[in-house]
Amino acid sequence: MRSIIAAIVCLAVAGGTAGRADPPVGSYAPDIEAKDWMNTDGQPISLAECRGMIVVLFCWVSWHSGGEEILPLMTLVNASPYGRKAGVFLIGVTDSDRKRVEDMVTKTKVFFPIALEAKKTFDDYELTSFPRVIILDPAGKIAFAGWPGEKGGQRLVDEIRRVASETPPTRTHPEEAARAEAYLAQARRALRADRSREALEAANKALDHALRGDALYSRCQDMVDLIEALGRDKLARAEAALEQGRAEDAVALLLEVRREFRGAEVAQSSKQKLASLEKKNPEVARLLRTYEDLGQAEIILASAMQAIRDRRFGPAYEKLETLVSEYSSTETAEKAQTILERMQKNPAVMDYVRDHKAARTCRTLLSQAEAYEQTGRVSKARELYREVLDKYADTIFADEAAKRLARLP
Repeated sequence: MRSIIAAIVCLAVAGGTAGRADPPVGSYAPDIEAKDWMNTDGQPISLAECRGMIVVLFCWVSWHSGGEEILPLMTLVNASPYGRKAGVFLIGVTDSDRKRVEDMVTKTKVFFPIALEAKKTFDDYELTSFPRVIILDPAGKIAFAGWPGEKGGQRLVDEIRRVASETPPTRTHPEEAARAEAYLAQARRALRADRSREALEAANKALDHALRGDALYSRCQDMVDLIEALGRDKLARAEAALEQGRAEDAVALLLEVRREFRGAEVAQSSKQKLASLEKKNPEVARLLRTYEDLGQAEIILASAMQAIRDRRFGPAYEKLETLVSEYSSTETAEKAQTILERMQKNPAVMDYVRDHKAARTCRTLLSQAEAYEQTGRVSKARELYREVLDKYADTIFADEAAKRLARLP
């Protein structure tokens, strides 16, 4: 926040005198009349449509350079924590036409709506000095009107905060609302596919974009509550399974809740329940070890399969061998064994595997032999090259050893 304020202070614009005419605070704001609009797909914006948000009107004119100089301040406000996400809707208003504004807007990367050729709006607001900022409260009344660069822009920030404190906005900015709706749709799709974790993450993101007090926020919260209720239902089923002596079913459900509802209170409850049961119930402790082994085995299998897709057959083969050896009691080990047998039937694949397994030893032997050559210990080098030929005859390192052996005196 301090860095933002510092940046705003640096944008202070010289100019402006006391006694400028501004519309009276407390009066309802006249609507905006403009011949053209930018950043709205050409559609006009009515202030009536903005009720529920704090509206900031940034007014500038073509004949005063202050508008161009203060524009970065307005862009910063629009993107700041007290901007869109706080229910603040910024609209630029100018007497300039599209041609005169386009370059400036593109250069400054302005994304908020701009009313063009809006001189009548200036007359309606009785503005005679520029640039000016007019802040409307959520009811559409003028809450502040003045010079935006006063106190290096800090006055503008303070006034926005004051209005938000006195009359909090109750409507989410349209751009933020669109993001919230998109996340809500994602949560619904994930929920229909029984992907609770993805659904909960999406619903919480939707909640982050919705403004508290807006009906949209309530819909987002309802989605979060619904997903968490599904977790509580599974937690209750786990409790029932424990009472019926079905420890395996209970542990499976508790682990699922802990995994799929991470971040929710129900996941923490499941974690605590598992920890307590592990200490008190030997059968639960055994099951947890089994599930832990299964989880590790699945991770190794996924890594091996990715290595196969990348055509790194040697590392893949080693991972599968480790899985079969260390997690033999899991179903995943059976899958790994089947993949190993398929690889063993492919001579080309096994060439890669043999080269990979021999790589470390053979490279060490070849390096040592080369060092012996360079120090004149030819017989020692010949001995190591022959060891590579004898022990690793079916690898690429045997070819290299044969070449080096042939060049020895």
